[in-house]
Amino acid sequence: MSIKANLLARCVTLFFMLSAFPAAAQKLSDLEPAGPAVEPKITKVGDWSLVCNPDGGQCAMTQLGKDPDGSPAIEFVVRKINDDSAEINGVKVDAVADIITPLGVLLDFGLQLQIDTGEPRSAPFRICQAQGCLVREPLSSEVIDLLKGGNIALVTVAAEGAGAIDIEISLRGFTKAYNSL
Repeated sequence: MSIKANLLARCVTLFFMLSAFPAAAQKLSDLEPAGPAVEPKITKVGDWSLVCNPDGGQCAMTQLGKDPDGSPAIEFVVRKINDDSAEINGVKVDAVADIITPLGVLLDFGLQLQIDTGEPRSAPFRICQAQGCLVREPLSSEVIDLLKGGNIALVTVAAEGAGAIDIEISLRGFTKAYNSL
């Protein structure tokens, strides 16, 4: 497995753990390794990577977004929610997007997501840890449909001393990857 794929798999595995077991995340440093790490199954779907737990657990679709210089800048992760009753403010939530940025972003600015030429949507940062800062945003069927029909998702963050930075996420393969979750 390449270094990039290994890093991606470790980040996704860590965020699965943190999202599924918030209380366990607080005592993560107290845990001893139980044995060799199990490699997740990674399948390329268009510009997305489908990352699945090999024992049949939940899958996520991921993509590394690059800054204008071509350096990896964010990780965009989408997971389906397998609960038909999940809703926020009366809107049914079908999935959740975790967008992980490096440390050093301006937290007050939050993050903006624009699909093609649509209206930008803002989302606040939830937490910053050693791996980076996390925006966790629920996705309704309306937003999922926009992503499925789109070409580019533009993620904008502000970095200290650099101003606003636009990071493109390709939506090529989004529909097939999402339908595989």
